Amino acid sequence: MDQHLLQETFTEVQDSLKDIQSKRKKTHLYQKITWGITGIYILWMISILVSPYISDLGEPFGDFVASIQPSANNPYAQILPFAGLMILIYFSTSFFIRAFQKFKTQELKTMANMVQKLFPDLEFTQGANAPIKEIQSSKLFAWLKNDVPVYSFGQMRSRSREVEFNLADIGIIENNLSNKAIGALGQVPILNLIVVIYQYVFKNLISNNLQDNLPYSFRGMFCWLKFRKKLEGHTVVFSRNQGIKLDRWSSFRFKEEQEVFLEDPRFTENFIVYGTDQVEARYVLSTSIMERILDLKEKFDRPIFLSFQNKQMYLAVKNENGLFSFPSGNLERIQVLEELTKEIETALGVKADLRF
Repeated sequence: MDQHLLQETFTEVQDSLKDIQSKRKKTHLYQKITWGITGIYILWMISILVSPYISDLGEPFGDFVASIQPSANNPYAQILPFAGLMILIYFSTSFFIRAFQKFKTQELKTMANMVQKLFPDLEFTQGANAPIKEIQSSKLFAWLKNDVPVYSFGQMRSRSREVEFNLADIGIIENNLSNKAIGALGQVPILNLIVVIYQYVFKNLISNNLQDNLPYSFRGMFCWLKFRKKLEGHTVVFSRNQGIKLDRWSSFRFKEEQEVFLEDPRFTENFIVYGTDQVEARYVLSTSIMERILDLKEKFDRPIFLSFQNKQMYLAVKNENGLFSFPSGNLERIQVLEELTKEIETALGVKADLRF
């Protein structure tokens, strides 16, 4: 990227970045205060619920607990704390979302200005629907179904005579084992309060990022493009992770797949490969392609997933902040633009590096 263009773009958005930084700090502080109060209330409520099973509470707490236990005069004593919790969570979430949306509106406008200035030859939109068809076709997300919520935070497109390259910043709330386990715990009395404390209170208190409280199973970059060779089956490549391996096995959607063991020890140390055809998988993952995928993982420095099928290639790269959202930390520096540019240019390089 031309350094002059980077500096010129940074100068144009510098004031806006400073304003976003200020609004984000205020919203982040509001997040911690709001959920801190909610957390204290939940702990108080739990102590009230378990207090009848604890002897020798002593005064004055023992007298107070006795006064709020169910009785003929107060039959709804244990229901009221739950009602209070629901009201508190509703208002806490509502007020935070309003502040969060105001912050995000300015972030979206500034991000659009930056991307269009830095990459004038690419089509960029923030209002397009999520590429659900392509995400489903990629076979990268084992639990993905038609009714799974998928969000789009911006899309880019590069067209030429030879290839059309598409890039999207997406968030998927996928029904994987982790979310299923959390959902199951949410059905158990007392444990569901612990889930609420962890999911909506504790994570918001310790996080350095603003939270929209959506439990994304995947947030990051998703790319798709065509390549020359037509394949009969499909080959998928995952950064090595036992959780992904378990999700793949337990989804029961890919029974025709086999794990492919390749001869490159450096590649197999970093990636797990599944395919419907062992011979075709080895054809796709030639020595040169494996080396390029390793280089790609090193450039992104985050987990990456790829799949090859028919005449399409798909790439997904995890990014908790998202591609078209500003990262945590100081925004009043040119490195914010440099990091965004590096991510996009690395992705654009895939159409030259991995096409065959």
